[in-house]
Amino acid sequence: KKRGGGLWVGERREKSVVVLMEEREAKRQKMSSKKIGTHDGTFHCDEALACYLLTKYVDEYQDAEVVRTRDQKILNELDIVVDVGAEYDPARHRYDHHQRSFTGTFDDTHKTKLSSAGLVYKHFGRDIVSKILEEKNPKIIDKVYLTVYDYFMEAIDGIDNGINQYTTDIAPNYKVGTDLSSRVAMLNPTWNEPSDDKTVRNRFDQAMQLTGGEFTSAVLREKNVYLPG
Repeated sequence: KKRGGGLWVGERREKSVVVLMEEREAKRQKMSSKKIGTHDGTFHCDEALACYLLTKYVDEYQDAEVVRTRDQKILNELDIVVDVGAEYDPARHRYDHHQRSFTGTFDDTHKTKLSSAGLVYKHFGRDIVSKILEEKNPKIIDKVYLTVYDYFMEAIDGIDNGINQYTTDIAPNYKVGTDLSSRVAMLNPTWNEPSDDKTVRNRFDQAMQLTGGEFTSAVLREKNVYLPG
């Protein structure tokens, strides 16, 4: 039906929905003016997870645009940079671990060199855990924060930095290709698949969701299984 010779009621409703969606998108873009930098090309578990944690759980970078490039001029203009740039400077929000000078670990009790995921977790992890658990108790937050690093994050750091799980020259009896880092690697296009920028970006976004989902599950499991009630 028409009202007053104007648009059909259904058309008005559809137009209202479109306007609402446009307003929400404009608001989202206004809120997410921050930009996160990471490298382009082949992606890995660590920067995919680092970007997910920042865009999902860190208020300052929530819904920020992720810019994938190795152009230093572009990186210099971004708000935060992970896994590229050859610089580790938390004061400037630069979190790379590839430079020869970098030897950082999670704390004095750990020997594994951090990846970009470990760096983001080290500096933002307590707030991330608090947000996921909707928890304010510092004792619970610290317990989950430390345990999730030991049982989830450290393996990502070690694999990305090429650190063997065991200090031995003995060849393994079998290979493991189902760990999170391996599954992320398999999302990269193969030699006979399309590898244009759009395809690779879509795959990278999938990697962010994959790593982020498993991280979130690990945090929730730690609270629900080991710290019930």
